[in-house]
Amino acid sequence: MNNFPFYNFTIVGAGASGLWLAYALLENGLLENNTLCIVESDQAKENDRTWCYWASQALAPQSMVSKEWQWIRHGQGKKEVVTLAPYRYFHVRSADFYAQMKATLKNCKSIEWKFEKVVDVSEGSHHAVVKTSNEVWLSDRVFVSTWLTQPKQHELFLWQSFVGWRVKTTRPVFNDNSMSMMDFDVAQSTATQFMYELPYSKDEALVEMTRFGAEKLSTAEAEVSLREYMSKKGCAYEIMEVETGAIPMTPQFDVTEKSQSATDRIIFIGTPAGAIKPTTGFGFKRMYAHANAMAHALKNKTKLPTLHRKLRFRVYDILLLQILKSHPYRGKEIFERLFSTQPIQRILKFLDEETEITEEIAIFARLPIGLFLRSLIVYMFKS
Repeated sequence: MNNFPFYNFTIVGAGASGLWLAYALLENGLLENNTLCIVESDQAKENDRTWCYWASQALAPQSMVSKEWQWIRHGQGKKEVVTLAPYRYFHVRSADFYAQMKATLKNCKSIEWKFEKVVDVSEGSHHAVVKTSNEVWLSDRVFVSTWLTQPKQHELFLWQSFVGWRVKTTRPVFNDNSMSMMDFDVAQSTATQFMYELPYSKDEALVEMTRFGAEKLSTAEAEVSLREYMSKKGCAYEIMEVETGAIPMTPQFDVTEKSQSATDRIIFIGTPAGAIKPTTGFGFKRMYAHANAMAHALKNKTKLPTLHRKLRFRVYDILLLQILKSHPYRGKEIFERLFSTQPIQRILKFLDEETEITEEIAIFARLPIGLFLRSLIVYMFKS
């Protein structure tokens, strides 16, 4: 295999996790004496999604943030406005993220881009072997952020599917100082469904219909709710952009090990590595943290970090997923009770898996505990 091209690092997939890792390798000086190949199958990425996260400050580089909110519309009817402090809710357009990351990486002579589909990654005698439809090369480390073959679906599997409209109205109808996160004032059908509203200005916003369920939300179904939602604004509007997507909600990608060997050649990142929290679909901030931890470990030649999660948080997610699967009509009740009985800061801290057990007891004490206990029994007998 000595005649094949060689790269010290290869990143398969140039989405959020792949570009975060490339950026972290560059920022940590790991590309000064090493080469990196970034291979992606889709060269013409556009504004195909929206990434949001909450934090006390924006992830670097901050200039990719298109909008941030310090207030959330909360409570019944989303009429009460409460502060998110010390958090802020940040919005990143994928087009801005792709453009900024690629512009930064473009100046590094150690990086080579390939626009091909990877069909196989395997362990060689001394290196990892990367195969595309057209060529083969060797690499010391291959970071894989996408599935090369579709994994078998776990028995506990739902979809977070969504359809969003970026709309511009003919008069100011939005409060661009606050956003709403989960508005359940929509038909629930046979799944848990809600709306997001992220106002960019007084006459422009992203309104998005989201479903937690076994079946994906169709565009036709979503448009009914989106039109009804916008009709309540009482003015004409133009649909400027449409975004659709589906995120797997499953525990099957959870990682139980806290680290992996420093000598491993094939390393999963992103969704296959468990970056997406099963019950929320958020993963952008976790991918950023994992990329920085990975670069730090490579630089210091220590064990490689995983996206390990504490057992109790994995169990909480499993219990909620079981409820959403078996009793989808109860999802609205659970989430509305959560948001009406807990400070928003505690909820966000809990979703970040940073709460103490005493805080978690306070949360579950105000939820339909019998439903969770029955779900726990099902979980224990299946384990």
